[in-house]
Amino acid sequence: MLLLWALPVALYLLYRWSIATYDYFEKRNIPYVKPVPFFGQVWSFFTQEKHAVDVASEGYYMFPDTRISGVFTLRTPAYLVHDPVLYKQMAITDFDHFTDHVAELSVEQDPLLARSLFFTRGARWRHHRTGLSPSFTGSKMRNMFSLLSKSASDAMERLVAFSRAEPIPMELRDLYSRLGNDAMSSISFGVEVDSLTDRDNEFFLKGNRLAKVDGLPGLKMLMSAILPGLFKFLRIGILYQDVNDFYTEAVSTNIRYREKNALKRPDFIHLLLQVRKNELNCEQTDDEGLASAGFSTAETHTLYKTDDPGEKLEWRDIDITAAAASFFFGGIETTTTLLCFASYELAVNPSIQARLRAEIDLAREELEDGITPTYEVLQKMKYMDKVVSETLRRWTPFGLTNRRCTKDYTFTNYDGTQITIEKGLNISIPLKAFHLDEKYFPDPLRFDPERFSDLTQINQDAYVPFGTGLRNCIGSRLALMQAKCFLFYMLSNFSIEPGPKLTIPIVLDETSAGLNAKHGFWMTLVPRNI
Repeated sequence: MLLLWALPVALYLLYRWSIATYDYFEKRNIPYVKPVPFFGQVWSFFTQEKHAVDVASEGYYMFPDTRISGVFTLRTPAYLVHDPVLYKQMAITDFDHFTDHVAELSVEQDPLLARSLFFTRGARWRHHRTGLSPSFTGSKMRNMFSLLSKSASDAMERLVAFSRAEPIPMELRDLYSRLGNDAMSSISFGVEVDSLTDRDNEFFLKGNRLAKVDGLPGLKMLMSAILPGLFKFLRIGILYQDVNDFYTEAVSTNIRYREKNALKRPDFIHLLLQVRKNELNCEQTDDEGLASAGFSTAETHTLYKTDDPGEKLEWRDIDITAAAASFFFGGIETTTTLLCFASYELAVNPSIQARLRAEIDLAREELEDGITPTYEVLQKMKYMDKVVSETLRRWTPFGLTNRRCTKDYTFTNYDGTQITIEKGLNISIPLKAFHLDEKYFPDPLRFDPERFSDLTQINQDAYVPFGTGLRNCIGSRLALMQAKCFLFYMLSNFSIEPGPKLTIPIVLDETSAGLNAKHGFWMTLVPRNI
């Protein structure tokens, strides 16, 4: 009899506990998305009714007249930033209030990801960011471009031979993942592979598992942001153990071989070894003409030294491996997504594709061999930059970013009221929502590279494909260089047409942590025979 009473009482108390915090924003007169008991705002994510980015961004559309709104992640209050000017202020001027990302990973369970620049915090992040920044200057990208161009050129020759001058149907995410894997294996790890011919080579198989953002790894990555404390407490790792072991051994072996044989190669391993020896300098003179890889290039911000008396940090082999692996991840996942959606838009907008192809053909006429582009040639291609910039706006690879408030932060809302974000609370920034807001980009769902013809008309607070501020994407130059190089070679050799299995308009995969097409990017590649 007692048990019959105890169970309902326990359930009621559990329910009351789950909603005990749900008056947080009401007390502060801040608009918020009404939470579902136990789940808060993330119920739609668990039921897979919406993409995680759209779930997190709901308040942006519900409350257009505020700079910020409230959300509940399960029972924990958090904030959604609506005003891109406020985001920029938080990310630059008031960065000391928002120095960290939300996820908390354990170096024991995630030895590579936890040491990567995105997930590190405090003194370790500052140490890594300061050391890595000179690796991504324009001059370093130009030096690295020869490796990228050779990888892309070799792969395209094999693809042309495979086509036998006949149209070939192909799923482009698989193709671009293979091209990206080969290029980034060369750039990040100093290893030459051919994933088009040797389709099951170990670097491709492990790279696929490293860059996977759907399925179980994608779910774990999302959960690390939704429940960071619990995620760390349970000692759950995101990457597969065999992936950690593979890259740790591969890079350590590579380092030992280079040091023994005094081998130098213009790739990330070489740059990171220079960082370890404190020999990497920013070549200011060379960079003046190479500062921008295109309109979307994330601005570089100077980090000032602090008087932190903490432990002296060094670049061990595991730190170098983690940095190289994170560049590898970005070079495959982000760039593949950018290339897939760019190819989709070029296929369904043949006039845009024809104009871009004409620019490529004109650029090829100025090349010594008529085939191999240079870093400077890609920089001069204005329409290419417009296409890439518009793709990043219309199809932002990562449509949401976040920060944790590291000390109380007070600002003024549109109505003149003061709002204080308390230390320890998380904030989300809906990059996708900014890019698709007609206040900033008229007719936002239309793919129109001509938006970027007059850059003075672009709201540069609202256009943030690589984030903004001191924790923006350090690899924006690399991503832009790689995407433009692949598009150059692809359109030099093929026309891209919609395939019979392509879904138009594209249907997004709501279950993926990243941005992906539910039914794939099925295109027909038509050889140009030139």
